[in-house]
Amino acid sequence: MSRTRYSQTPYVCFPENCGPNLSIDETALSKDELFTIVTNKDAHGGPGTLVAMLYGTKVPEIVAVLEEAIPAWRRIKVKEVTCDLSSAMMESVRISFPCAIITNDRFHVQQLFNEAMDDLRIDIRHQVRKDEATVQEMCREQGIEYASIKARNGETWPQILVRTKRSLMVSRDKWSVAQRQRMEILFENYPQIEHAYKVMQRLREIFNEKVDYLKGGEMLMKWFKDVEALGREHFNTVVRTFKNNYKTIINYFRSRATNASAESFNAKIKMFRTQLRGVSDPLFFIFRLCKIFA
Repeated sequence: MSRTRYSQTPYVCFPENCGPNLSIDETALSKDELFTIVTNKDAHGGPGTLVAMLYGTKVPEIVAVLEEAIPAWRRIKVKEVTCDLSSAMMESVRISFPCAIITNDRFHVQQLFNEAMDDLRIDIRHQVRKDEATVQEMCREQGIEYASIKARNGETWPQILVRTKRSLMVSRDKWSVAQRQRMEILFENYPQIEHAYKVMQRLREIFNEKVDYLKGGEMLMKWFKDVEALGREHFNTVVRTFKNNYKTIINYFRSRATNASAESFNAKIKMFRTQLRGVSDPLFFIFRLCKIFA
């Protein structure tokens, strides 16, 4: 691995693999040590995919590596770079690829809302379990045998709130018969979860619409108002993130690019790491990655 003149950051770089459409992401090889990886979308995960891989995620180090290892004439030809919602990663792209459009991955936007909705479900579950424990204590003090309350499908409320986690993350057409019945019970008793779920489904529908950049941005603005109307602290992070990254989020409608290629590359690295039963020598592991993907 090489090092830059400005820092001791180890890296590998293949400037000839730098194309007009790139992805940037981070991954851990061992002991939670993070590496930043830049990949070429047009190589489709085969030879020529790996553009650069460097140790760490700090903006100055990423910029120093990319500016030193990749000639300026190659960097200014980059048209679009996809990434997640990391502000540091977006700053690195703005400096290193000044002519590129930054596009936030739509699936990370959806995941952010899913996490907020799951936090709402967990808070309700904790409250239900707290109320249940209070009733159990009262029954014990009064010498009454406690019988847990069950829904019409035979499950207790804590069980329903636990077993609906995955169902809330997918569309209705992917529910099984048992999941559909469980979700109907959940929505009947907790309309705030149903409301949030409908807002989530609306976001998925917007991203799936075949509309242009301006129309997509208009639809997302209307959706954003629906998120604000939820009026719950669980979604404050979604609101702030949307305000801060609105322009890069709606760039998705320009070419419908996602960070799926980078996620796929990370999955290949993890599978390769599993086959080797871990990474005892990171440098040799990276050397083998370069032989396959560079």
